[in-house]
Amino acid sequence: MSSVKRKGDVASHHAKSAYFLTFKLDLIKTEMIRRANGVYRPACGLDVRSLRVLRIVCDTPGITTTALKEQTLIEKTLLSKLLSDLIDRKLVRRTIHPDDARHFQLWATAAGEKTRIASDELGQSLEAEMLSMLSQDERDELNRIVDKLVDVFRRSASGEDAKPAA
Repeated sequence: MSSVKRKGDVASHHAKSAYFLTFKLDLIKTEMIRRANGVYRPACGLDVRSLRVLRIVCDTPGITTTALKEQTLIEKTLLSKLLSDLIDRKLVRRTIHPDDARHFQLWATAAGEKTRIASDELGQSLEAEMLSMLSQDERDELNRIVDKLVDVFRRSASGEDAKPAA
């Protein structure tokens, strides 16, 4: 009879935690990006990835493509295509790096800054809507936990001490 109970316990455990956290996070991310793209594309003409690139260029004037790749976590070939599109749309401009002509620096244009501001306002309302089933305290706690994990993983990836800050 104990073997029957164990099988039941195992089945009960699997039903409670049917998926690993990484799968659940991926599911949430995929659905949030799908919904955001449905709003961003008609409003701004850009998708989430392009806006991620634009936001970092706006926040880090003169950033190199290498540093941008590290910050966006976007594969080099795709990042190149996204940048070409942003440059063609005159949202980003590039200049030759003054210290090394083999590298470019990236700068947001006035139109890029304007697009970023509009997309940020839209993004804040989208995020609030998508997380509306959570209380403000729950949203604050979720952000605190995610920020902690991001900090630990980024420090670990860069070779720094990966212990979380208290």
